[in-house]
Amino acid sequence: MGTAIYVLFTLSITVASAGVTCWIVQRTMARRRQEQDLVARQSLERLRSLADRVAANVDEYTSRVDEISAALCAPEGKREAAVLAAVSKLIDANRTMRVQLDSAEERLHAQARQIESQAVEARTDALTQVANRRAFDDELAQCVADLAGEGRPVSLLFLDVDHFKKFNDAHGHQAGDEVLRQVARVLRQSTRETELVARYGGEEFAVIFRGTPMTPVRHVAEQIRLAVGATAIRFEGQELHVTVSAGLAELQSSEEAQVLIQRVDAALYSAKKGGRNCIYWNDGATSHRLKLNLTCKRQAGPPDDVSALLGEEWQCDGDLSPDSPYHQADALVSARSAFLDDLIRRMAHFRRDAAPLAMLLVQVDRWSQLHKAHGEQAAAMVLRVGAQVINANMRDMDNVSRLANDTFALLLPGCRLAGAQQVASRLRQQIAGCRLPRDAGVASMTATIGVVEATEGDDMRRLLQRARNALQVAIDRGRNQCFALDATVGQVSNLSLPLEMIGQDIAPIAVEQVSNLSPHPQ
Repeated sequence: MGTAIYVLFTLSITVASAGVTCWIVQRTMARRRQEQDLVARQSLERLRSLADRVAANVDEYTSRVDEISAALCAPEGKREAAVLAAVSKLIDANRTMRVQLDSAEERLHAQARQIESQAVEARTDALTQVANRRAFDDELAQCVADLAGEGRPVSLLFLDVDHFKKFNDAHGHQAGDEVLRQVARVLRQSTRETELVARYGGEEFAVIFRGTPMTPVRHVAEQIRLAVGATAIRFEGQELHVTVSAGLAELQSSEEAQVLIQRVDAALYSAKKGGRNCIYWNDGATSHRLKLNLTCKRQAGPPDDVSALLGEEWQCDGDLSPDSPYHQADALVSARSAFLDDLIRRMAHFRRDAAPLAMLLVQVDRWSQLHKAHGEQAAAMVLRVGAQVINANMRDMDNVSRLANDTFALLLPGCRLAGAQQVASRLRQQIAGCRLPRDAGVASMTATIGVVEATEGDDMRRLLQRARNALQVAIDRGRNQCFALDATVGQVSNLSLPLEMIGQDIAPIAVEQVSNLSPHPQ
């Protein structure tokens, strides 16, 4: 009966976990905007349904145990047969309950990841992919508390696109949307990941500089103004340019958030009145024009490839031209510039809100040899199949891009290392199980995968480098494997099993200490 007690105890933990998760959903619902309520209610209902099913399974299992206990009290002459039958039934009941428990636990983890991702999305502006007004209000309120409790300074910058209505009238609202996206991109590239960039409303943006007094922020603000003006916005064959006006102020002691916003608004109004394409700062009583003799040193947007981040050997020959053999593969995934933009935004969420974030690097094994032996068309076909398999396993909020000729990068917001390991294992199995068209030159393909989760101290470059290290470990161990690098303990989990076990459930089977990581994938 010890096994029965253990299973009942495990079931209690599962039901309790469902209750805790329901509480998380309810708390999340309270913070979301009205349009997010339906999604949250659906998530809550699914969790309640799951909890009800688990409770029903507990009742059923308890009834089965009672039946077994009664059988054990049979007359002495029949006790041996009764005991054997009872043990057989108990084993079957334990096996059934274990399957039900595993299924419930998997669904709970999946639902929790979805809730975390939805919470992040609820604080993001859909058009520009920077923080929305809700996230801005929460961050500023926390900054006011930090100043009062710790004396930590904070500066606030508002920027408004000049003559935006006239721009929309002249070029159309789609061109206006592209302007807003590019301005947001300049802001992300011109600020640190710990600084919140938000779309305050319409064509107005805000940047909260937590822990930074106004004096150094003046230089950053001027660099942003110059960078926006120098950015060429290409839209439907045109090269467009816009400028911004800005207002700046520092939070003063005992000042409320709304008062700070009013002062920054006053400075912004002065910038518009003073001719636009300039910055005014407010000292608490008066707004003054910012006069700095700076030149634009910032580039708008991240590099188009990762060679600047990880080295020149990370090249990608594909493009979106319909004539390119890689077109079909690359059309299934994000452009590298868009992927890096999303990575910047997700890292900012992680640094600011501790929002979980995982990354996978999926490298098609021996792709260079395939390219050399069978040509570009065959190599492109293999990449297309890989992209299709990856897409089939991704959620809407995930992002996939081809960062190198043979390597895809997957960004999984709201996902912890354990969840990313499961995704990697499933991808490896499915890719290895693919049967390629005859003109691919080979019958099948395999992939090697590195897995990491963002941890404290990570920036975009460090996260990419750690993912690359995890990939290299898997390559060094023979390819067609998945390795997850846990930065908190300096270990890698080997998730690979023999190919004949494809289709079966797999879990980490070894944990090894990582040392002397080779710096470059082969």
